[in-house]
Amino acid sequence: MRPIKSSIPWRPRLLVWYRRHARRLPWRTHVNPYRTWISEIMLQQTQVATVEGYFHAFVRKFPTLEVLAGAKEEDVLSIWAGLGYYSRARNLLKAARQLVREGRQIPSEMPELMGMPGVGRYTAAAIASIAYHKPFAVLDGNVARVLSRLFAMTGDMKSAIVQKRLWAAAESCLDHRNPGDWNQAMMELGALVCLPPPELPRCMDCPVRRYCIAWRRGLTRSLPRAVVRRALKKVSIEVVFVEKDRKVLLSRRSSDERLLPGHWALPESRSVTGVRIGKVLRVVRHSITHHDIRLVVREGTARDTRGRLGQGCFWIAEDRLSDLLVSSLWRKAVGLSSGHGRGSV
Repeated sequence: MRPIKSSIPWRPRLLVWYRRHARRLPWRTHVNPYRTWISEIMLQQTQVATVEGYFHAFVRKFPTLEVLAGAKEEDVLSIWAGLGYYSRARNLLKAARQLVREGRQIPSEMPELMGMPGVGRYTAAAIASIAYHKPFAVLDGNVARVLSRLFAMTGDMKSAIVQKRLWAAAESCLDHRNPGDWNQAMMELGALVCLPPPELPRCMDCPVRRYCIAWRRGLTRSLPRAVVRRALKKVSIEVVFVEKDRKVLLSRRSSDERLLPGHWALPESRSVTGVRIGKVLRVVRHSITHHDIRLVVREGTARDTRGRLGQGCFWIAEDRLSDLLVSSLWRKAVGLSSGHGRGSV
């Protein structure tokens, strides 16, 4: 680690606090560009506690960029199963294949990083600063909350004008000598101390509270301003579970589907032919992004397993279900447990 030296008085305080209190996370104990990239993609819209186990499994299965590039999509999605936002996994595979095909490794500069599928400004800055020690600031939800309280920023945190102010603040605070540690320290402060509502910020544990305008003015509970979340859109889908000779009828959802495009799934009742649809087996509730899904699973019977029983429908051996059904929605629909066994439907 580089020595702590700064003209901003609270920089050394935060870095000392971070080096004493930082969580021991798997992507921090052994840092390289590949592992940093994988972890940052996984952490997009996903909590650290959820990501840890998936990260271990992913890098054990695909330890290098080259191994990932040579993997099958279904194998990558199988490891990703349950983590959600599956376009992230497909983007990882797409980027790995592209880099290996071009004879390159994970880039170190912002333009090249942002040219990779699934990598935006924040993710590119995180990879560049943590893996390559490049002086780029990051701005995620944790950092935005810390900055909004430190500088008592008001307004809609999602608005373009406030986002511009937040990015400017992040860049002005950046420690150019220790950019990777600094960015992680800011994120860690937001995750462990400067907590979001409904939890109360732990100001008495904050190493920089004396410099925090919100703390001095008694505004820590009201900043940042609450963002009004839009209501979930209710969606109802009826699917059919057809089982015969230790095979299950699945369909491959088209790439232009609004929900879970390209996924293997139970076929929708309206899309199957030659199947007698019977009683309701179970009703599954599930949320994906801005959708509240009610999935009705009906029993279906078919004479045999010869041929197709609808557009895009295929008979799949039961022992392949855990590999192909990667979304929690479809796993719940067929009774797949976390141990990859199938319960009764």
